[in-house]
Amino acid sequence: MKPVLLEKAQAALAEVEPMEAQGWAPAESIARQLRWCISFASGETPGPRPGPFSMGLIATREFDMYGDRPDLAALIADVQREIERELG
Repeated sequence: MKPVLLEKAQAALAEVEPMEAQGWAPAESIARQLRWCISFASGETPGPRPGPFSMGLIATREFDMYGDRPDLAALIADVQREIERELG
């Protein structure tokens, strides 16, 4: 179990889920990747990776460069960095 990674991924997902519920494609992709990270950080067997991690790039583009949520973009990018470090 990776409690810090789990907490960060859950916090990011809580902010992304309302956007996902509206059918916004970037949020759907980010949410899918965050759910995989949550399963991994929880110690579950998450199944195959949801492709190459791109949630940090998507978040930077959508929430920082063109949006007004730079803190959310930074959190998602941090989750991606941590999961990639854990996976080697």
